[in-house]
Amino acid sequence: MSTVAKLGVVVPVYRGESTLEELHRRLTAALAALTDDWQIVYVDDGSADRSWAIVEGFARAPRVTALRLIRNYGEHVAITAGLDAVDADHVAIIACDLQDDPGALAALIDAARTTGADMVLTRRLRRQDAFLKRTLARLFYALVQFFVKVRYDHRVGNYRLLSRRAVALFREYRERTRNVNAIMAIMGVPTTTIDVQHQPRAGGTSGYSLYRSARMAFHVLVGYSEVPLQLVVMLGATITGLAAVILVRTLWVPPDPDRTLQAIHLATAVLALLGGLIILAIGTVGVYLTKSFVESMKRPLYFIADRRELPS
Repeated sequence: MSTVAKLGVVVPVYRGESTLEELHRRLTAALAALTDDWQIVYVDDGSADRSWAIVEGFARAPRVTALRLIRNYGEHVAITAGLDAVDADHVAIIACDLQDDPGALAALIDAARTTGADMVLTRRLRRQDAFLKRTLARLFYALVQFFVKVRYDHRVGNYRLLSRRAVALFREYRERTRNVNAIMAIMGVPTTTIDVQHQPRAGGTSGYSLYRSARMAFHVLVGYSEVPLQLVVMLGATITGLAAVILVRTLWVPPDPDRTLQAIHLATAVLALLGGLIILAIGTVGVYLTKSFVESMKRPLYFIADRRELPS
């Protein structure tokens, strides 16, 4: 048996009744092969199925903690709640749908030991998702790299291993615009990556609709980067320059009666374009101001409705 000081696992749960039993069996077997000192934290993110009843049952055994959030906050807040509750020297984050193989925990631990990295990411080989989801993921992370200025592989998911130090640093980030991948990417801790086989979804459906994925991407881009504001300023400067050139040319060239109607159409188009750009600029600034206002209220990220675990 490997000598790991203490190994923790955080499992965000949403509509996972069809996979939780098998996941728990595989997870406990993998942990038992690595260490005698481990902890699993299941976080039920307001599931409407039997997920809470199942993880509540797991918590009747030692080393298992079950948290039930008061409502559905989203996967990234559920992961945050789990990382707030776990107490271990190394902590893994794993999905509840069996697409992340618990058997890869040993490779994650070995990579952390070999490299001394505070975070070990998993790169999914032959990602078992629909073509549209893979394409959107590739586009999303390309935008994140451009706007947030961090390097990120679209094949890397939430399955990862964190040191105690990395978990402590993550807990310092309390913004409500919450994306685990983005936060951990900008933390700057030593990081390494290993390849793992991505498994087909064993049951249930993804909680990320097209609208929800696009909404999350938008909030990440404006929540972790000022580049959209800079682009609006650059666009405004460019349009102002072009308008000045058109104005000078219009005043310099003698009027031609035959071109009066054409000039009116051109002026109308330019005014419509400028109006649209002004609205875009005001909207972009408004989004940033709204986010600043919400963050300034310091509202709690989540509320826990129930917690089950055996006394220490």
